Amino acid sequence: MNIDIKRLVDNFCSLAVLKIFNLLLPLVTLPYLLKTLELNNYGVIVLALSLIMYFQTITEYGFNLSATREIAKNRSSAARLEFIYSKVVWCKLLLLIISLLVLVVVVFFTPKLFESKTTFLLTGLILIGHSMFPEWFFRGMEQMRYITLLDLCIKLLFTIGVFVFINNEGDGWLYPLLLGSAYITVSILSHLLIYYKFNVSLKLVKFMVIYRTLKNTFPLFINQFFPNLYNNTTTFLVGMMLGNHAVGLFGAIKQVASLLNVFNSVITAVIFPYLNRNKDKFNLYCKYYLLLLFTVSLLFIFVGQYVFLLLEINDEIVNKVFLILIIGIFNIGIYSVFATNYLIIHKKDKLVMKITVITSLIGFSLSYPFIHLFGLTGAALTVCTSQFLLGTISFVFYKKNNERNI
Repeated sequence: MNIDIKRLVDNFCSLAVLKIFNLLLPLVTLPYLLKTLELNNYGVIVLALSLIMYFQTITEYGFNLSATREIAKNRSSAARLEFIYSKVVWCKLLLLIISLLVLVVVVFFTPKLFESKTTFLLTGLILIGHSMFPEWFFRGMEQMRYITLLDLCIKLLFTIGVFVFINNEGDGWLYPLLLGSAYITVSILSHLLIYYKFNVSLKLVKFMVIYRTLKNTFPLFINQFFPNLYNNTTTFLVGMMLGNHAVGLFGAIKQVASLLNVFNSVITAVIFPYLNRNKDKFNLYCKYYLLLLFTVSLLFIFVGQYVFLLLEINDEIVNKVFLILIIGIFNIGIYSVFATNYLIIHKKDKLVMKITVITSLIGFSLSYPFIHLFGLTGAALTVCTSQFLLGTISFVFYKKNNERNI
């Protein structure tokens, strides 16, 4: 078997195992959390996680694409590998410190957030662990099995902790504490693994190196951050406008729907470094993956109604909101194909940034009036509309670029 194909299959199987667990574990913990904490208290957690998501995107800064791309191209050079690893870690540390300071200020100066300040501040632990987890390194080295093992450790430690320590309505603050502790533990182990397995150590770099790295990666950062304006802001506004019960319900529906996005992210993560080295394979990947994604989306729509019955979520609006969100995620799959795995691979980072910024601003402008007029349905429509625009515009520019290269 061709070594590239063998590595691709190995990486896919590794991430597939991980994502299967990511599919199953939320379905194990979600019913327990909804029953133990009830929707109001679960809603506080959803609101806190939606806030910390802004800062996670800041600390990621697009490195899951830019650093992955750099490492994939330079992994045969030990010196270059160590340099890339070091500059990215120092960049992320700088962004992490700034983000933690801003988080504290936001929590203490926003009355609704200050009411549950313990829960919101403890999400800082999640931010620390998530920021320092070097997924980008293992992606670039195409050693996905390490991501699988490390991520499974995070999820298993957290899941066990949920059942052991969260026992009544007042234990919601333990959720970010448990998840953050698991992330930090595994992040430390992952850097030790990089040092001993790959013989890569952290070196000091000049501030100008950090500055140039942040400057060069800025288009990808914008590309990663701006979707928060429609996606994450929608969840945050539901909590602020409709209350903890509504955001708890919306968060539960989104968590089930996001399992389809988990499937999409597996394919995207595995194929991205491969297509960087084999651009001629794009048409084959595009053709078969979109057909597969469409089939899986239909399956999700059918199965979703039974999942909500198992979760004892019986609100009439649930299935409508779920359907809208699934349609949106299918369009994110289209965006992943034509933007991430084509335009970005062909160094069209700034074009993808413009697409993302424009569609995200449209979604952001729709979020308040849609939620005000249509409640949870409006929130789902905001997300879906933005994702539809992302997928459609990415496809249009792919066609233009492809025709130009013929």
